[in-house]
Amino acid sequence: MHACGRAAIRAKADRNARVLRHRRLAPGAVAALALALLGGCGSLSGPKGEEVVSGFDRVCAPVTRTRHATGIEVVPSPEALRSASARLEAWGFSRDAIDIAEVIGALPLLERLLSAETEAARARGPDAELRLLRLRMAISERIQLAMLDVSSTLAVIDCEGERGDALRVRLQATEDRRARRLGLASILVGAATAALSGGLSLGGASAGGDIAGIVGGTTEASVATALLFGEASGRLRTERNLLREVWERPPRSELFPRTVWRYLTRRPVDAPDRSAPAETVAAEWRAGERFGPAGSQAERDRTLLLFGAGGTYTVQELEMRDAMLDLLEASIALMSETLRILVIELGERPFAEGPGAGG
Repeated sequence: MHACGRAAIRAKADRNARVLRHRRLAPGAVAALALALLGGCGSLSGPKGEEVVSGFDRVCAPVTRTRHATGIEVVPSPEALRSASARLEAWGFSRDAIDIAEVIGALPLLERLLSAETEAARARGPDAELRLLRLRMAISERIQLAMLDVSSTLAVIDCEGERGDALRVRLQATEDRRARRLGLASILVGAATAALSGGLSLGGASAGGDIAGIVGGTTEASVATALLFGEASGRLRTERNLLREVWERPPRSELFPRTVWRYLTRRPVDAPDRSAPAETVAAEWRAGERFGPAGSQAERDRTLLLFGAGGTYTVQELEMRDAMLDLLEASIALMSETLRILVIELGERPFAEGPGAGG
């Protein structure tokens, strides 16, 4: 290129640079620029909530249990129970042992055992001892079945807890990722706000810097709000809901074995005013407005969720469900202790004994 041509180009560029340095941006243009830059950062905040679909929806309670759980069981009348309890107490059985024997359906066997012991005391011989042995074995089988029922029920409750835990872990991971993204967005918004407002102020556009600061502060507030109030949620199916059975307490349960259900819903014969274990558990669930203020819509919604066929849970609601399952599990586990008392008292009895003898 010719030397004079290059000189002309340089001179024109210098004039344009001087014009740009001395020209001030209009406030409207500054506001538009600030909104364009900061709006992009604000869009990183994401939706208010995210939903996760649970992939751990296996049914924990076996369907075959229904056949064993819903059979018709004849329960003795209170008068018959009090009469049988008085006879067994006279023969050295404790109240706890008598109560659990009635729960597992072994009370008639215990009465037959007492009659066999009386006959064996009068006429010793192999036939009498064989009858005693058979009755003891029959009672032991009832106790063993009840222990298996307890173990099976606790395993099902553990399975239900694991289902909720699996979904809760996924939701917590989603919330952690979302918190990191929103934290990064907040940092970017703050940096962009500082850079833009400072640059505009240095360029002489103080009004534009103020506008950029206002827009940036508003965007940061929206990001913080999304971080505080947004939460992940996920669906959990609970068609065979153990919590609902305890909450409603039907006469016969389709999910609990007969022995466990009888233990949970039975009131002591000698103290009919005392609450059954299931009633105590339900009262503990309700305590402290766990489901929300009494009579509120929040209480109704949460009750429907926890005792219904399934729904959308948050992390907090999954933790609440897990605590309720733990309380139910602890109550059922106490049944093993009373079964142990019955086993000990049976083992301490000799093959022939009269009324009033201690075990």
